Amino acid sequence: MKKWLETLKGRPIKKSPKYYVYIGRIQRRIDRELDNLLWLAQNFPEVFLDEEHQYYDESGKIVPHRRLKKLIRVLLYLYPTAEIEFVLKNIDKTA
Repeated sequence: MKKWLETLKGRPIKKSPKYYVYIGRIQRRIDRELDNLLWLAQNFPEVFLDEEHQYYDESGKIVPHRRLKKLIRVLLYLYPTAEIEFVLKNIDKTA
């Protein structure tokens, strides 16, 4: 999937039937993986936390909340003008 998407980068997208089939597959996979991610976070949050291990970046510093930072970075790529604190305050925790 990534390889195919990289071929589209930087050129006009020809929206052929193949394009719609591939994009549909990618979106369905993202939906499945996000559902799995949500289930893991609800049922086994320790999988995401780095409490037992110390993770260091190349400079030797401990990197706290590395997975959370990646998730927030994804949100900022999708919604560059989003105010993360506002979104977090108003999130529906039952969804």
